[in-house]
Amino acid sequence: MSSDEKRVKILELFHETKDFFQLKEIEKLASKKGVVEKTVKEILLSLVADGLVQSDKIGASNFFWSFPSAQGATLRNKINAAQQEHDGLGAKIQECQEAIIKEQQSRVDSVERQTSLQEFQSLQEELAALQSELRAYGRCDPEHLAQKNRAIFLAKEATLRWTDNTVIARDHFVRNFALNLDEVNQHFSIPIDFEDIE
Repeated sequence: MSSDEKRVKILELFHETKDFFQLKEIEKLASKKGVVEKTVKEILLSLVADGLVQSDKIGASNFFWSFPSAQGATLRNKINAAQQEHDGLGAKIQECQEAIIKEQQSRVDSVERQTSLQEFQSLQEELAALQSELRAYGRCDPEHLAQKNRAIFLAKEATLRWTDNTVIARDHFVRNFALNLDEVNQHFSIPIDFEDIE
């Protein structure tokens, strides 16, 4: 039996009897309808959370109940809340439409307005042209050139460092293993002008 079917069975139990129960009583009655006793509490709490079953603590006991009319009242409350939200949004839409009409009426088409709009349009076009020109000269930007020079300097420093490390390692092999320098260079494909970095 699926969880939804179990919910329906427990809700039917309340609606058929139109009575209130404690958890133990609900577990016994639900098991007669085919709902596993261990799952009744979880399903009952989900029904309470959804507002389909009401609960209250009286003394040390928790009582649960649900009447068919209560479900209709819950649905009516949801419908009323949705209707109020709909009405509020409709009022906001009407308010915005009125504001648009008011603004359109206040912007009377005059010679001065047309002149201002044309000037605004020409300034926008000029701004776009200047931004395009600035992008074209971007390669000559002093800041951009300084960044490139810094990157070149760092690359050259790294090259010198690794060249020195390679020479130190090569010389170590030649000294400690009594090897010929030319043979080591040839074996590791080290060119003759390896150390000549300008």
